[in-house]
Amino acid sequence: MSNKNILIATGIYPPDIGGPATYVKILEEEFSRRGFEVRIITYGDSKGVKDNNGARVIKVDRNQNVVFRYIDYFLEVLRNLSWAEAVYVQGPVSEGFPTFLACKVRRKGYILKVVGDYAWEQFRQVSESSVNVENFQKGKYNVKTELHRKVQKLVAKGAKKVITPSNYLKGVIKQWGIHDEKINVIYNAVSVPEIKKGKSTLKSELGLKGDIILSAGRLVPWKGFNTLIGLMPELLKGNVNFKLVIAGDGPEKNSLKRQIKKLNLEKSVFLAGQLEKNELWRLMKASDMFVLNSEYEGLSHIVIEAMVVGVPVIASSCGGNFELIKHNFTGLLIEYNNREQLQLNIIKLWHNRVVANEIVRNAQNLSCEKFSNNNMVISLIGELNK
Repeated sequence: MSNKNILIATGIYPPDIGGPATYVKILEEEFSRRGFEVRIITYGDSKGVKDNNGARVIKVDRNQNVVFRYIDYFLEVLRNLSWAEAVYVQGPVSEGFPTFLACKVRRKGYILKVVGDYAWEQFRQVSESSVNVENFQKGKYNVKTELHRKVQKLVAKGAKKVITPSNYLKGVIKQWGIHDEKINVIYNAVSVPEIKKGKSTLKSELGLKGDIILSAGRLVPWKGFNTLIGLMPELLKGNVNFKLVIAGDGPEKNSLKRQIKKLNLEKSVFLAGQLEKNELWRLMKASDMFVLNSEYEGLSHIVIEAMVVGVPVIASSCGGNFELIKHNFTGLLIEYNNREQLQLNIIKLWHNRVVANEIVRNAQNLSCEKFSNNNMVISLIGELNK
């Protein structure tokens, strides 16, 4: 056990920001702490190799042509497969396809993690279609989208095991033709350092005033940020001190900026951009509530982080959110894009601090029990050993 060599193939890794990068960093630290040898292959802004606290990080230049990028990734995986006793791939396409090919050449098995439907996400970003992820599985689409679908299914079928962070996503992957017994659900862990400063102190340090509604995520159509912004004029009628802060970046940024200007909300709605994790957690702790009005979530890493930090959560009742939130106990659930429910629940948390504080306590207890590093890593080691 203590001599096992684990190769992790990922698309992003710190200093890149995002749930997958955070997840791989946690794995690196937890595996190393348990005596495993870890190597990580990832895309980066330049090519290079770095030893990082006992783990070797191998970076492939993401800024080159996609074909050359995939070839470089394939070659790096190929070079390291003779060293690796277990291979854990973090996605089915950009990291999954080159790894699939390398493992085919070496006749080596791998475990695949799937946190979403890559083909659907790419399709929704470039299409005006509003098809949801469930109905997407039943249709036929353009050549590029169908290629993405074929690749992710091929890589998933080639894996020894598929790991997914929610039962909801397990149901989606089964529609790809993957057998039930091949898919294991292992909940993600969240590791957030204790933030000792209080809300008022953090608000002062961050230059925030008023009652802060925080939302965060990639600025893409299915995250519903435009609905939150559109709701602000109504919310301000009831409380002029409401401020909406949206953290993240993405293709919808300019559209959201135009909406803010059109509604004259420049003094009440702020796009904070992409934040480092420590900055985001401080902003969470300073906020009065966290809202995720999303059409699709496999299992929202950021909702778990908000629960751990100690901010009451309002989230859409979609995807894996049902597995995170029990309504009126660990958070509040609303229908996606339901303006009336959003408004009522935001007002509820603002008016009733007793309810808000009770939700925070329950959510923190759940997150400590269900989403711990130890639980996640022990379950994962069991799968890798097989």
